Amino acid sequence: MRHGYRTIMEPYDRNDLETFIIHENKILEDCIDLINRRIPLADWPRHPRVAFLLAIQSGEKREAYKAFSLARHLRIGRRFDGYDVPGKPSPLQRRCAERIRADLPGLIRLGAGSHLKI
Repeated sequence: MRHGYRTIMEPYDRNDLETFIIHENKILEDCIDLINRRIPLADWPRHPRVAFLLAIQSGEKREAYKAFSLARHLRIGRRFDGYDVPGKPSPLQRRCAERIRADLPGLIRLGAGSHLKI
């Protein structure tokens, strides 16, 4: 383990995995709540905002299509001038973004993000 991060090849114990899942759930719930309350993206807490922006803009192949579909579902664009998105996201940030891409469209109404100022 280097600098507190594990590589893909290193095994995780059950407690680590449960902690990751709890964190993913919390970020997803925060995004749902913030969108439903119509909070402007600039006013979101940093962790949900970064995960949400990563979910909308990044991904490869199938994940890129999910990001595009999520943006269309929310009725928002995919340009993020002025927002702090890490150039190299951590594994946990990537997992949260993937979870948002996979689950958010089924948990909020069509066009629910149209109020977001991106």
